[in-house]
Amino acid sequence: MFKMQQLLNRGPPHLILSLMMLGFITLTAGSYLRPGTVRLKCCESVSRKNFSFDIKRYRIQHEMKPCVKAIILYTKEKGPLCTHPKARWVPKKIKKLLSAARLPQSLIEFLH
Repeated sequence: MFKMQQLLNRGPPHLILSLMMLGFITLTAGSYLRPGTVRLKCCESVSRKNFSFDIKRYRIQHEMKPCVKAIILYTKEKGPLCTHPKARWVPKKIKKLLSAARLPQSLIEFLH
């Protein structure tokens, strides 16, 4: 508070210069704290088309614009594929994947 009063007593040129320096320091320091770009890794569209690729794992994606509700199936051959959650074949693929993982049947039924 005492330094601010000293700045005000010196007159407007010192105040303006000090405020400009403070603004410059704030802007340049702030640019190092923010990420440059954030890339979304989500499904923006889905397919109902069945495929014959081997599935390694899956993930449920909830809708949050621009991402849509989807089941992401990670395949060995093609990588992640965005599938429609209500496609009839999707639960069968997931059940087959969980069965191959040798999980107890009660856990497989619980997950569906």
